[in-house]
Amino acid sequence: MEYLGESKPVNLIDPLVSVCIPAFQHEKYIAQCIESVLSQETSFPFEILIGEDDSTDRTRDICIKYAKENQDRIRLFLRKSEDKMIRNGRKVGRLNHLGLYGSARGEFICICDGDDYWVENTKIQHQVDLLKQYPNASICITNTILDGENPPITTDIPDKITFRKTSELKKKFYQGHVSNWMMRNKMDSFLKNPAAYKSPGLDNLIYNFYKNQGDVIYTPKVTSFYRKNLLGSYKKLSNRETHKKRLITNWYLFIYIHKDPLLFLRVLGFMAKRYYVNFIK
Repeated sequence: MEYLGESKPVNLIDPLVSVCIPAFQHEKYIAQCIESVLSQETSFPFEILIGEDDSTDRTRDICIKYAKENQDRIRLFLRKSEDKMIRNGRKVGRLNHLGLYGSARGEFICICDGDDYWVENTKIQHQVDLLKQYPNASICITNTILDGENPPITTDIPDKITFRKTSELKKKFYQGHVSNWMMRNKMDSFLKNPAAYKSPGLDNLIYNFYKNQGDVIYTPKVTSFYRKNLLGSYKKLSNRETHKKRLITNWYLFIYIHKDPLLFLRVLGFMAKRYYVNFIK
């Protein structure tokens, strides 16, 4: 259920962009994340969808405060722990993410996890301008500052505005970071794909789904900050668990997204080499 109902001012606008913020145990970070999205300067209306996934810290209280104060821009969804998906005996937040995507009304959609934030207040204006200028593109990717990394800026983004066809990105399974993407809202189609629910990895699925929907735009503008949150679900995995998660995700990418057996065999070979180097040698 949407917090404060569906008669708020934000529900009465026709947003061009929907910004999805999944939040869980983000007490230290969620205010900065929300503020960075609220600060966006645009020539069009946009909505902010926050999915608070029943945190045990103060994340929910902070989200409620912002939702009350910004009823013209924020739609807040308060999830219940008993409604979470169970995977390998653990509760996971997948349905919170997918629920936000399904509720997004904008022509374009962005995602910013509650422990990340945007560093450029023209991010969504810049990306909308590019996607409108190039209607064959399905996703626009900018640069991200990577917390604790050297170099601190993502290195796989060209230093000028560049376009790539799906055929040119066959061996690319992820680029940039989910916080710097903007996609055309084709989530109705994505949510019908079984991999969205079955795969342990979600960001890779979204990237590969969209790169198969049209061209990819790259722009060197730095727009987001990826925080290395040690409490995040991915960071808590052991190296072996991470390797297993990547293998299973690639299986679902093969079955439901790219359907290329030769590409999958190449991935298996690469992962086998990594497993040998990291766990056997």
